[in-house]
Amino acid sequence: MKNWITILFLIFGTSAFSQITNTIRGVITDEFSGEPLIGANVVITSLDPIKGTVSDFNGEFRLDSVPIGRHDLVISYIGYAPKNYANIELNTGKEMVLSVKMLQLSNELEGVEVKANNANETLNKLATNSSVSFSVEEAQRYAGSLNDVSRMAQNFAGVQGADDSRNDIIIRGNSPSGVLYRLGGLDIPNPNHFARFGTTGGPVSMLNTNVLDKSDFFTGAFPAEYGNALAGVFDLNLRRGNNKKFEFLFQIGFNGLEGMFEGPFSKKSKASFLINYRYSTLGLFKLMGINFGTTAVPNYQDMNFNITIPTKKGVTRIFGLGGISKIQFIAKELSADGDLFANGGEDTYFKSLTGVAGLSHKHRLGNSNFIELIVGVQAAANSIHVDTVDLNFENPFRTYGNNTMEGKQTTSFHYGQKLSSKHYLKTGIYFDVLFYNLQDSVFQGNPNDFLNLRNTKGASALIQPYIEYQYKPTNRINLNFGLHYQHLLVGNQWNIEPRFGFDWKVNESNKLSLAYGYHSQTAPLALYFLESTDSLGNTFKTNTDVKFMKSHHVVLGYELFLKWGIHLKLEGYYQYIHDALVEEKSSSYSLINLGAAFDDIYRDSLTNNGFGYNVGGEITVEKRMQNGLYFLVNSSIFNSEYKASDGVWRNTAFNGNFTVNILGGYEWRLKQKKEFNKKGKPNPKVAFTFDTKVVMNGGGRYTEILLAESIAAGEEVRDYNNSFAKQWPLYFKWNFRLGFKMIGKKVTQEWAVDFQNMTNRKNVFNYEYLDESQSIRYIYQTGFLPIVQYRILF
Repeated sequence: MKNWITILFLIFGTSAFSQITNTIRGVITDEFSGEPLIGANVVITSLDPIKGTVSDFNGEFRLDSVPIGRHDLVISYIGYAPKNYANIELNTGKEMVLSVKMLQLSNELEGVEVKANNANETLNKLATNSSVSFSVEEAQRYAGSLNDVSRMAQNFAGVQGADDSRNDIIIRGNSPSGVLYRLGGLDIPNPNHFARFGTTGGPVSMLNTNVLDKSDFFTGAFPAEYGNALAGVFDLNLRRGNNKKFEFLFQIGFNGLEGMFEGPFSKKSKASFLINYRYSTLGLFKLMGINFGTTAVPNYQDMNFNITIPTKKGVTRIFGLGGISKIQFIAKELSADGDLFANGGEDTYFKSLTGVAGLSHKHRLGNSNFIELIVGVQAAANSIHVDTVDLNFENPFRTYGNNTMEGKQTTSFHYGQKLSSKHYLKTGIYFDVLFYNLQDSVFQGNPNDFLNLRNTKGASALIQPYIEYQYKPTNRINLNFGLHYQHLLVGNQWNIEPRFGFDWKVNESNKLSLAYGYHSQTAPLALYFLESTDSLGNTFKTNTDVKFMKSHHVVLGYELFLKWGIHLKLEGYYQYIHDALVEEKSSSYSLINLGAAFDDIYRDSLTNNGFGYNVGGEITVEKRMQNGLYFLVNSSIFNSEYKASDGVWRNTAFNGNFTVNILGGYEWRLKQKKEFNKKGKPNPKVAFTFDTKVVMNGGGRYTEILLAESIAAGEEVRDYNNSFAKQWPLYFKWNFRLGFKMIGKKVTQEWAVDFQNMTNRKNVFNYEYLDESQSIRYIYQTGFLPIVQYRILF
């Protein structure tokens, strides 16, 4: 009998021990001060029986032998709002490491039950509305996102893409150039390959989602710590590397071939590193005959890294990203149907280089205050040369040249003080030293006759101090006050910007909010130093004294939390833009439309006499993943108009009038008949994922080509007296993503196919006049495009 008991114990003991499991661990700190919370309860509520632990003296917790799959965690601490992590996915090959920041309640004795329902809350607790947090899993899961955070953000209410060629994001009718990217506390340049100065989008992102942590995205009326932006803010965080064990990732797909390596520096140290390198694979797509918008082959590579060194009272980080890209558009190789990126009759050679490096140290002075110092350096360089060819694609001669470099050195200092559970104060300053070398010229029609557009180098500075204060009279009411100051030495221009926010949790299901922000933004550096030439050949700069473009933004919001994890959100907004840059002479030109074309042309002799407005409403119905199912449905109705120096109110280039996004997906985890094989080892777990997205946007605005006038002139002539009066047909696109995941004891493998534009709809991109045939040619956006991806974690 004893022998049978021993045998049964060994069988079931071995089975339990051999289950496919991994570790969930992390650190729990106060939201504002960063002080470790000792003795916080951590419970996995999705297990039966439940499994839990408490945080130690350093605020750290660890749960070993957790079965792989999706789990719900609830973290609680006396005097703090509970924290809920719903449906987090635990796989093999990578531990789940959480950085938990908990919010202290203003009055624990109010008798108010505070539920752990914070999946939609932003990391920045000074945000009132027009904000959303997003996870890396969402960026990788949504159909059509292509592991790109910018394309992922196009799924949110009030946001749409410019076109299929770039990942620009248009927020509430604003120019995509009005978006600020912040990484690890540093305001960074355009983080995309093949990017042009003065823009924020590009065909391929350098921000690799595999190294990003949960981050915030703002679509208006953002807190006072953000400046120099009119449209929105990406506040991105880099993930800490695993400081206990080494982990690896290999991935190949549309964005490239990449590898990631992370781990501890030593067994005795809590410091960690994370590094990711990627090289382009679009050349393979061309060999396979897949059309991705151009016949040219983009070549690029990039790297992201993050080093984290915990200290006794804080943490030091060394981080950065860099990218190199080049492409050649050869006229005779371009498609007869047009190209999304190039003009016919020209050979264009483009190279770009971008680099960002930062060092930060955050130090806790006590239990309720901290200081943080961030220093960084960044630079971006472009080389663009254009040769015009004849009708036989021969006899090239140079018509445009550009060798430009822009960079800055940033020093920022921040101080935060939790005065009490009801009062919080944060202040700081960003000091940017700007340096530049701007050189470009254009051919004027005579041999060796090039006109300099810019030929200058130098330095300037941008100074941005701010102060924020939050008052919580009760656990249900937050009042946020802020003041931002912005001063640019070019033109000695400055602006004082008040910010305000109010949100009221009426009960556990209803929330009201109101936010206001006054914002300003500098013009692109290249615009300030544009040179004009008079009839005598004298050159002078006419834009050095232009001021910031400014806007008032008001947002009213309502949220309803329903059963089954369904979240309803309504927002209405009005944005008034003044001091917009327009020409001194009467014309329809305004910098409000910057970003409508890849090769935007700056004008000289600008003044701040333009205006604009954006008004609209948004509705979102969302269900974050639960029991394998999720959906996100939103719609926006808006109007966006501007007034230039001719005094006429017109549609902006981005006034599509409406957007609709319908996303959904299901994850099906197969139940295995046999959990273990004949050798007693666990069989791999298998899961299928099905994700879909339908997007419908009002067609883009365009300026009509005057065919008769173009034929007479021998070149394209547009009706600029009626700029953006015409609108393309409805933009419609259906994407579908099919994924397969195999989770072994130590390795997780994933296969996915992202089917872009399932209906192969021909969405109009643009049209152009062809003088050789005296006709108009339409250029369409990408058609049906299957994209395969493979990833392995170990």
